[in-house]
Amino acid sequence: MSAKKLMQVDRLFPLETVAQRMTLLNRFWAGEDIGRPIFLVRSSLETNGADPETRVRSFVARLEAEAKVPWDVLPCFDCGTYPVGLATAFGGRVVASSTGANPWIEPVVHQAEDVYRLKPPGVLDGMVGEKVQDYQYALERVGGYIPPRVPDMQGPLMVAAMLWKEEDFILAMYDKPEAVHHLLNLATDHIIAVYHYFRDTYPGALMVSCPVCYMPQELGVGMTEDFMHLLSPALYAEFGLPYVNRIAREFGGLLIHCCGVFKQHWDTVKQFHNLRGLDTQYPYSHPDEVFSAFPNIVHSMSLDYAESQRNFSTGDPDAFLKFLIEHTPRQLRWQIWANADDLAGLQRQMQLVQSRWT
Repeated sequence: MSAKKLMQVDRLFPLETVAQRMTLLNRFWAGEDIGRPIFLVRSSLETNGADPETRVRSFVARLEAEAKVPWDVLPCFDCGTYPVGLATAFGGRVVASSTGANPWIEPVVHQAEDVYRLKPPGVLDGMVGEKVQDYQYALERVGGYIPPRVPDMQGPLMVAAMLWKEEDFILAMYDKPEAVHHLLNLATDHIIAVYHYFRDTYPGALMVSCPVCYMPQELGVGMTEDFMHLLSPALYAEFGLPYVNRIAREFGGLLIHCCGVFKQHWDTVKQFHNLRGLDTQYPYSHPDEVFSAFPNIVHSMSLDYAESQRNFSTGDPDAFLKFLIEHTPRQLRWQIWANADDLAGLQRQMQLVQSRWT
């Protein structure tokens, strides 16, 4: 006899509700003015645990919190790894942080010649496979189907820099560029394979990990490009752009997350194939500037990003949102990251936004 289901997906998220939200989101991504921004909300409840049953129960608790939000949320299982997730497929010991920060990985490349000894990994090697096992276990423990969200999809430069000590990796761009390109091709091949696995294996898989949003699969995939701000424009154009565009062309477009200062690369970013959206963070990207430079794509910013909040420590919990509202053009397609665990705060924030958009 099978174990009792922990919950029924369609009771938390009725099929009619999901269909209505999908229709609205598809209109938004098609370029329609839907009358307000999209609210990207996610519970911050931890989904860690020592065993699969503990982890799936904490996932259900998170889903129950998100189901209380009356707009825009779609049910999914977040296969999010740490940023090192993709790199772990190539080997290297994962080192836990003593401060609670993200773990890191010990480099497997110590000199340029090492890159030629690396073998292409299996698509489910490393942390990605562990998360897929959790997802498959969750499908057994809940009633009904729930699609997965791809793991933390770091770009080729970040994956490569986790495999090769970061400063040596950058210096090799000058001294050993052929080895750098070889490693970037390996990283890009693996990234593409992971996207294909999720898109081709699981119906309705959500192909953007950061921000936690929905984007139609035919528009492409989402990727984090946080390494670009460490490079000069010339280096990024040589070692970043070709690999980003390999991925963009494979899937039809890209949504890019970058929470660092990357204004110096905007001319290159405008060369990304079918750039669909940018997820940026204040103060590293100022809304006036980034919205003006990229007026025809989808933008998102987080209300809970720590560096943003430090600039608005006025005692008003909505000070940063009010700042964004003042600096966001009415016609801009905009997504707002917010916290699903504070339903009263979400209602207040939505009222503020609606007062500006109506």
